[in-house]
Amino acid sequence: MPTSPFDDLNEEHRALMNEAGELKSTIRNLTGQETSSLGSASVVRDELEMFRKKLRIHFRREEEALFPEARRIISEGARGADVFGSFFAEEAEDDMSAHAVLTSRVNEMLEIANQLDERGRPDEETARRLLSLVNLTSSLLERHAAKEDTLIFPMLEKSLTSEQVDDVRSRVQQIGSDRDLTTAGEDEEEHLRQLGGDE
Repeated sequence: MPTSPFDDLNEEHRALMNEAGELKSTIRNLTGQETSSLGSASVVRDELEMFRKKLRIHFRREEEALFPEARRIISEGARGADVFGSFFAEEAEDDMSAHAVLTSRVNEMLEIANQLDERGRPDEETARRLLSLVNLTSSLLERHAAKEDTLIFPMLEKSLTSEQVDDVRSRVQQIGSDRDLTTAGEDEEEHLRQLGGDE
């Protein structure tokens, strides 16, 4: 039996939050908050690159597959569309803004890590900035995922027929592959411009 696209996206949220936790530990190692040989600047950079790519694929699944398909279905008269439609439209815009903020924070950490690659451990001010950014990113991701998992996705699932859920699943599954993991992140600046800002 196929899984629900909402269950798949929930699982991606959990995986991303786990990776954010691992990233926090790696950055603590780099900044001297924990002692480990795993905290080199190049390890932080590599982990940040992969985290950004996975985050981008997840955001694309929501922005290019889930949200447009849900808007289309709601506009065609899904159950409760008269009440849910305007609410979903506002929440989708809010989610897109959250995606932009999270992307911007991860990009900022990557810029710092790229500058550190030749110098090794960061100075105290840079270490504080990195720790602040990774903690903020982790908290933002957790709040963002909780809202989608407990509010947006359940409301969508109740509003859609099983056939409509299948349509959403099909759209979501079309996005994301090994190729995406090697090329994701190359269009971050353009993506932020489309969302209307760099915050």
